[in-house]
Amino acid sequence: MKRKVIMKLTKKTQLLFVATVLPLLLAGCTVQYNADHQPVGWLYEYLVVPTQWLLNQIASMFNGNYAIAIVIVSVLVRVVLMPTQFHQMKSMLVQQEKMAVLKPYIAEITARAEQAATPQEKLEIQQEQMDLYKLNNVSLMGGLGSGCLPLLITLPIWSGLYNAILLSNEISSSDFMGIALGKEFVPLAIATAALYYIQSLVSQMGMDEETKKQSRSMNYILPVMMFMMTFQSPAGVGIYFFASALIQILQSWIQNTYLRPKIKAQIDEELNHDNVVLPERKTPSKPAQKATQQETFAKRQNKPVGRNAGKQNRK
Repeated sequence: MKRKVIMKLTKKTQLLFVATVLPLLLAGCTVQYNADHQPVGWLYEYLVVPTQWLLNQIASMFNGNYAIAIVIVSVLVRVVLMPTQFHQMKSMLVQQEKMAVLKPYIAEITARAEQAATPQEKLEIQQEQMDLYKLNNVSLMGGLGSGCLPLLITLPIWSGLYNAILLSNEISSSDFMGIALGKEFVPLAIATAALYYIQSLVSQMGMDEETKKQSRSMNYILPVMMFMMTFQSPAGVGIYFFASALIQILQSWIQNTYLRPKIKAQIDEELNHDNVVLPERKTPSKPAQKATQQETFAKRQNKPVGRNAGKQNRK
């Protein structure tokens, strides 16, 4: 039905963003070099140099340990992004809980649409589903737009860290537990991918099985993408991704352990089966009529639904 179509389009939109826009943005974050092969340009001056300075300052407080400096930077980045990410989480949870309340009404509309005699009647009945979402302030795109924002913000940070490591002999030549920060390290890429897979599972805690099934493909897309990015990056960047994944797991756990129950309780008060606003029922035996007032589930339970139902709503 329409909801499934929109959900599929939403996932395709995310995949399209990852497959096309992301590489273009990363390409735009490439440091330029002059004829003497020296780094130049605004990216180097305003992003790479400050990142190198920050890593040097933090590392100097830990006996020159740049791995700890990178972990601290990843924590700082996540702290800055935390308000935006928690707002995104809350928006998505609100929509999920509202959809759970509306699920039986959607099932009833779907059943009537399947019994429609003509395509026109089917479309009219399916429109009820979209009206139901609108009347109860449910957005099928909830959280999608804000979901791209943290990624867009972290792109220049990734690029700055990547180039800061490669362009600094002091950082790239350092190591942590035998891992050279300036070289690729496959085990770290595998571990990072595994953490992002765990994070996707933790983020689905409390979801119903249908929602989990719809988002199952995304459980593998992000880990694979992060594996490729970590595999092709210096180990220093991989440490950043690894630490970020750990923090995101913690955030997802807090979301589902503390935020979800509170949001569910709030939605139960604001939207329950007694105050769900219902769209006007469209049936094959009756042409669509414009209601003069919307009715709730409780009102409809106390009145007949049939040929004369619309007349009883008129003042």
